[in-house]
Amino acid sequence: MRRIRVWSGLCAAAVVSVAGASGVPAHASEGRGVISGSGYYKDDWSDEGIVSTTSHRRSNVAALWQAVLWADKSLKPNGNPMSVGDIDCVFGPQTEYTTKRWQRRYASAGLESDGIVGRKTWSYAARKLDEGGGNRYVYHGLTADMGPTGRTITFVRAANGVWSMYLRDDLEPLYYNSATFSSCG
Repeated sequence: MRRIRVWSGLCAAAVVSVAGASGVPAHASEGRGVISGSGYYKDDWSDEGIVSTTSHRRSNVAALWQAVLWADKSLKPNGNPMSVGDIDCVFGPQTEYTTKRWQRRYASAGLESDGIVGRKTWSYAARKLDEGGGNRYVYHGLTADMGPTGRTITFVRAANGVWSMYLRDDLEPLYYNSATFSSCG
């Protein structure tokens, strides 16, 4: 499997790091300060903390969510899809607006269009994860016409359950309370 990285100004994807699964069920990891999990990989995001304009606003987790919006070619207020340059680790008004549009797209799955990434939104996004071979998992974004061949984000879960993501040349854990990617300075 090839690794695709998010590069500013290029049509590439984000690579995130995740390894070994055990038989232990997933558990909330906000208290650990980082996205983490164990057991079935699609359950790892279902108990994550809230990310919004008021909660974990500037963080690597905000960058992860922005990468999901980018992969799904979600539309910003100006009507253009998210770009790599929009992944800035800040869950501001543009990310909130784009999140609401993403949630409306999946309203039939019971998502409320509130612009807050909570358990239901995380859980629905995790449904789009697939095994990518080895210890990798791939998020499959959609094309603008809702087709199955959108952008992808590749994840790898570390043996300790911590998820990390490549953003440009940085590989960083997905922290809730800090933005450590060099592009998010």
